[in-house]
Amino acid sequence: MPPSFKPIRLPKRSPLVSQMLVIKALFIREVATRFGEYRLGFFWMLFEPLLGVVVIGLIIGSLASRTVPEIPYSFFVLNGMVFLRLFTGPLNSGMNALNSNQGLLAYPTVRPLDPFIARFMFDLITSAFSFVLFCVAGMWWGIPLSLGHLHYVAIAFLLTWMSGCGFGLFFGVASAHFKEIEKIVPVLQRPLLFVSAVMFPMAALPEHIQELLLYNPLVHTIELSRKALFPLYHSGDTNFAYPTSFAIVALAMGLTLFHNNKDFLSQR
Repeated sequence: MPPSFKPIRLPKRSPLVSQMLVIKALFIREVATRFGEYRLGFFWMLFEPLLGVVVIGLIIGSLASRTVPEIPYSFFVLNGMVFLRLFTGPLNSGMNALNSNQGLLAYPTVRPLDPFIARFMFDLITSAFSFVLFCVAGMWWGIPLSLGHLHYVAIAFLLTWMSGCGFGLFFGVASAHFKEIEKIVPVLQRPLLFVSAVMFPMAALPEHIQELLLYNPLVHTIELSRKALFPLYHSGDTNFAYPTSFAIVALAMGLTLFHNNKDFLSQR
């Protein structure tokens, strides 16, 4: 009698587990793509904000450092640059998430939202790693950082990232309809360096300018993170309520637009 063969049963995975595996694979692909694109690779993640500090320090360092006696000016700018990149990183990567992974969307297990999540997680982890590394290096160099309010720094970090994710998802879907979005948004980002309290503290500006800049949620999160690390620093009339509301609205707006265009994105 011929031998009988038992059928091999493949393990079944839940949809959530399958999606997590897809996101993990996309995340690894993102790491290889981003760090392998440049010769400096991983170190460019650290050199980019440091380069901004050097440029700003050479241009206005001697003048602006007098307005921030509580914080070394180099670390003051570095803090703002990291938070600014934490916002613009998901925004820019979200716009190109679908185009960069267009071939992978042909697989039924890869959903249009997965490339967005993988890219957003990559931006969060790399920005958090660089920020922690800068803080550790600052303490080693003698900068008196306070560690008593790190939860406020974490809240400011997450709110900034969530706002960037919301806009990244929104403009990512919009760019699938209108390619011009990819050219317009980078131009609109450029003033953020000057209106997000990156180079100057809010307390050094006239009151009427402060009132206008407080409509920018990045001003709140950047200034409050500095206040948490340097308790003697004066952060003005900033609070967590406004950036929290802004982050929720931005995410809701992005998710709503994505949900309404889910079928269109799947068929591209």
